[in-house]
Amino acid sequence: MMSRMFKKWIIPGFAVSVFVAGCSDRVSSGKDMDVLTRSPWRYEKAGFADEEGSFDALDPRIAGNEKDNTIIFCKDGTGYSEFTHRSKTGNPDSLPFIWALQSDSVFYFQDQYYKVRVLTPRRLEIYADQKFGGVSTRYTIILKR
Repeated sequence: MMSRMFKKWIIPGFAVSVFVAGCSDRVSSGKDMDVLTRSPWRYEKAGFADEEGSFDALDPRIAGNEKDNTIIFCKDGTGYSEFTHRSKTGNPDSLPFIWALQSDSVFYFQDQYYKVRVLTPRRLEIYADQKFGGVSTRYTIILKR
């Protein structure tokens, strides 16, 4: 009886605890992950910053209905951009992605590595410094709740 209980509950419980402990250093803190995954986000703006570090317009790729998409980060490192329009079946369409928040404030999102400037319960600002033809520029994405 005890042997069956051991195999049924203790061994799987140990395996889960080892897995959780092994994954715990992949994010900067549990608090940051909770803030990021707590509820959906929406684009406030995204684009290339000018020399003073500010910009006013949405990136043309995020114009139109895309700016109204809901960005959802799941705790397992997956996520999706849920479109505002509905499919023929009445369900919202979505585009999946993977993401990772690393301990040094590096954030992998939309197939690129960004640095986290701000992460609060209401605002996420990430940026990537890039060079185009010898000119340095900064691409920034700001999401809000």
